Amino acid sequence: MEKRQISRDGFNELVKELTDLKENQRPEILKVVQWARSLGDLSENADYSAAKEKQ
Repeated sequence: MEKRQISRDGFNELVKELTDLKENQRPEILKVVQWARSLGDLSENADYSAAKEKQ
């Protein structure tokens, strides 16, 4: 695998994006997955499928 250099600003943006994913987006996705699971039959549950795909 070829290594690529990135600027300090690019690195900071990646860290910022990762933090947002971990602290904001993932917890929200988990809430949606739990809600969709509570609806029952997962084989035909579009909300569950979409949330799992996004996760």
